[in-house]
Amino acid sequence: LGARYEQFTLHSDNNYLINGKSINEFNASKPVFRAGLNYQVGEATFLRTSWGQGFRFPAMAELFISTNVSGLEIYPNPELKPESGWSSELAIKQGVKIGSWMGFVDVTAFLMQYDDMMEFTFGKWAANQPDPADPTGFGSLNFYGLGFKSVNVGETQISGIEFSLSGQGKITKDITINLLAGYTYMQPISLSPDKVYAVIDEPINLSGESIDSLTYLNNSSDPSILKYRYKHIAKTDIEINYQKISIGGSFRYNDFMKNIDKVFTDDLIGGENGMIPGINKAREQYSNGDFIIDVRVGCQITKEARLGLVVNNLLNREYMSRPANMMPPRTFAMQLALKI
Repeated sequence: LGARYEQFTLHSDNNYLINGKSINEFNASKPVFRAGLNYQVGEATFLRTSWGQGFRFPAMAELFISTNVSGLEIYPNPELKPESGWSSELAIKQGVKIGSWMGFVDVTAFLMQYDDMMEFTFGKWAANQPDPADPTGFGSLNFYGLGFKSVNVGETQISGIEFSLSGQGKITKDITINLLAGYTYMQPISLSPDKVYAVIDEPINLSGESIDSLTYLNNSSDPSILKYRYKHIAKTDIEINYQKISIGGSFRYNDFMKNIDKVFTDDLIGGENGMIPGINKAREQYSNGDFIIDVRVGCQITKEARLGLVVNNLLNREYMSRPANMMPPRTFAMQLALKI
């Protein structure tokens, strides 16, 4: 059992007009509680359950910072509210021994809920600032007021189940294998998808629809799931050790990111002739998810020195962590570790 009381106070040199009041001090406080229980059912069988609250005050960047990242404007939001919520789990951990193989199997069911969840959201957050140096008259110093801002999107829920396996065993006297594997299924959803969580300065046109206020329904490419999240994630790591030599590999899989800001799928932005061309084409081409393989080889030269070779993204697959953010191609790295 545990409890604590959190209080945040932030002073600003500038005053901000919020709800009709001019303020330069931001305050938030809340008690949070947690509880957990672990019970040993048998010699190698354990049941556990836990419940705990969380509380997050907005970061300085979310409240005040205005910047530009990769051509996209980031706008501040001093009206942002703190995010709070709770999480719980129910799990069983079972020890397994087969011959010289020993390990654990862990299965966990989890449920999390958030109030006033904070999320960077695309919209028209400011008036256009024309570029006087552009002779066409169409240039803009702030991407026509379009960009991202952290806003409170309402009540959300993330539920799912996680399976993990860890173990070690010997093939022969000198050869040992270490195994680590895991799989997670998640269902992240909005509990109030039709709630208006933001009003934008000027209407924007998305797929032929004029929008002046944002909800999860009208600002999502697939509102059945929270934005920029996966339902299925899997990872496996295997390492074989023989005397001073080790050979290992891992693979990572995540399924297709169904929901992103709807504006990225609009032809004006993500189409072949859009502002960020190729987004829609890439989403169609890689709709089965990403599968990445990494390999490594190591040699313990002396007690103090270890030499290693690592190849990340062995198959040189093209994949993105989010739209228009290409992840690294195949890379090679030599490592020399010294203990002094």
